[in-house]
Amino acid sequence: MATEIEELRKIKLKEGYFVVGFPSTGLVGSIATSYLVDLLDMELIGYVSSDKFAPITAIHDYKPMPPARIHYSKKNNLVVLLSETAIPISVSTELAEKILDYSKKIGARMLISLGGISMNEKPNDVYVITSKEEFVKPLLKKTVAKKIKEGATTGVTAVLLSEGFLHDIPVVSFLAESAEEADPKAASNVLKTLSKFLGVPIDTSALEGEARELAKKIKSKLTESRIIKRKMGSMFR
Repeated sequence: MATEIEELRKIKLKEGYFVVGFPSTGLVGSIATSYLVDLLDMELIGYVSSDKFAPITAIHDYKPMPPARIHYSKKNNLVVLLSETAIPISVSTELAEKILDYSKKIGARMLISLGGISMNEKPNDVYVITSKEEFVKPLLKKTVAKKIKEGATTGVTAVLLSEGFLHDIPVVSFLAESAEEADPKAASNVLKTLSKFLGVPIDTSALEGEARELAKKIKSKLTESRIIKRKMGSMFR
């Protein structure tokens, strides 16, 4: 079975945005998108399936859910893909291609990735990488986010950015300075930047308190998925 985006409901954005968040430094992408989905009361409209994923089911609000899923807010003209499971490097390119295809299919005007990074500079800084600088000029002028001149990024976001640059696709990645451990404060910082970029109010006042529990749960799910993957791998040696 290949990696696929399974649609539970077909939607069309009106020049809206498609936000994605994966486990990264400080679990920032997963914490931020999970909080955003709950805050905006977004509807579950799809999920990601892959035979390379560990067999994990996320339990959220008493309901079993796919660990990598897609939510939609008609009111905010927004789609969010969040993952509470580690994405194997071997799946990154295929999943990025599926995300780009899906983004085009739903009519998203831009793909935005949220994540964490450890630059060892100011603790509240948020950095930006983009396929075209013109997308983020207002944020750069207001010093809301900083550019990264040299470095490297990996995984699904890395493929999205390189494909965006090569094929003139609007892709932006916001990365908050983060600790290596689960970092709700960094998730709050990246959401504040997203709020200014989208012009959508995102109240992060409850995030640092509530997200400590959320971070623990996501960290636990990631640990479980890694253990299962190791066990699965040992069975076929």
